[in-house]
Amino acid sequence: MIHRILVILSLMLGTAVFTASAQSAAERASISDTFGFGPRLGYYKAQDADEGNFYGGAQMRIRPGAIIGIEAAVEYRAGQEYGINGNSVKTSFVPVTASLLAFAPVSENFSPYGVAGLGAYYTRYTTSGVLEDLGFDDDSDFNLGYHLGFGAEIPFNENVALNIDYRYLFLNPSDNQESLDGASFSGNTISAGLMFYF
Repeated sequence: MIHRILVILSLMLGTAVFTASAQSAAERASISDTFGFGPRLGYYKAQDADEGNFYGGAQMRIRPGAIIGIEAAVEYRAGQEYGINGNSVKTSFVPVTASLLAFAPVSENFSPYGVAGLGAYYTRYTTSGVLEDLGFDDDSDFNLGYHLGFGAEIPFNENVALNIDYRYLFLNPSDNQESLDGASFSGNTISAGLMFYF
């Protein structure tokens, strides 16, 4: 009996703390119950690529509350080059991604967040070296990937905010890309966006 009473009291205390924390977070957040869009710039380096490159795009965020957010983005990433078995294959991506954001509003001017999401990556392959000599044509396809990461949103006021985040991208080329057998597009991305909320 005492055990049940302790469990009930613990649940009541936990609920009270969570409710107070959520209310406190809502009071600390300067951006909530809104949506916005803006430009995004970033840097992407795949594990197997010879070098990374910068990219640009646009993002939209929906903030139905102080803690949860939804993001949609489209980008253009060019020029990742892979040297594989004497072959050179250059890839470019047009990713369309959707992400769930979990904010922890520390103050009106700082909200760290975790991010997880999925993406469809239109991928273009440009061959050179031995592959080009053998008559392999340039190709394109769609690859699916997902990402996990963290970041922070820094509001300047209720309508404008800067966000900076790191994401690890899990992405592998389609099985039909024989020239990229064993290659991985998985890697690190760092991005910054300027959001205009309405």
